[in-house]
Amino acid sequence: MPSINNNHDFCRSLLILGERVCGSGRFSNVYVADLILPEQRKIAIKNSRTRHPSTSFDQVYPEVEVLSKIPPHRNIVTLLYYFTRKIDNETIHCLVLDYLPDDVQRLREKGIKFDTLDAQLYSYQLFSAVAFLSVCKVIHLDIKPSNLVDGILKLADFGNAVLFGATTASSYQVTRYYRPPELLFGSTTLTPAIDVWSAACVTYDFICTKTLFKGKDSENQIRIIVDVLGYPTSEDIKAMSCRRPRVHRSTARGLEKVSVKKALSLLQAVLVYDPKKRKPAAELLQHDYFEEVRKVLLLITSMHNKQK
Repeated sequence: MPSINNNHDFCRSLLILGERVCGSGRFSNVYVADLILPEQRKIAIKNSRTRHPSTSFDQVYPEVEVLSKIPPHRNIVTLLYYFTRKIDNETIHCLVLDYLPDDVQRLREKGIKFDTLDAQLYSYQLFSAVAFLSVCKVIHLDIKPSNLVDGILKLADFGNAVLFGATTASSYQVTRYYRPPELLFGSTTLTPAIDVWSAACVTYDFICTKTLFKGKDSENQIRIIVDVLGYPTSEDIKAMSCRRPRVHRSTARGLEKVSVKKALSLLQAVLVYDPKKRKPAAELLQHDYFEEVRKVLLLITSMHNKQK
């Protein structure tokens, strides 16, 4: 029965049964299990290994530090508990999270398509999560369909996330298809505009059921973005704090596949080179594209209030 080590003012014991692998990655494994004590619920456990023990859990595993600063939000996965355990002289860091059975990427692989309202609702929830992270001064840095959980959309996997003011020695951040141009062009400045770009690319996925910028490598990714947006101006290069891309100069062909004007307007408000010119997530929630979603949410709120 592992004990919790966390940055709250309490510790308690967990009774966990039936751990079984449900996913694995380069740096961690994910298990599904049944939490018996202190509450009964199905959980996910993300295990990460390190050979460098530390007295500070947050120093070893920044994901814990980030998640601990995010209050509960309906569109962000919740860190329930965390603890460490020793296996073969290795320290295993364990995050106990909401169990979320499927992700948006798997739905796409199954050939499931979203209708117009689905696309609007999922996109609204994603921008709601990004807006809340901005309030919490957190940048996710890896928004993509496989990190979005189906049902009530929840943004998951904060393994790359940083707090505002963080810097990076490498521009190799964010999964390639969802990586903004400033990082592709070599900038090491991390801003909330990175997440907004990624969220807009995912929104295009929802609307068109295909990936907007699908480069086979970083160089090809740059070419595809330049084909869509046109070659960046000198002002754009300065705003991105990066070097000028070495690609053929071309005229922007735009977002040809987006036929709905309101959806096109939303994407055009974000998919620009200058990070400071990208509309923030909180402002995008008021965009005309989400008018029907806001009506539905208002109706649900009204019905809920009447039941009180």
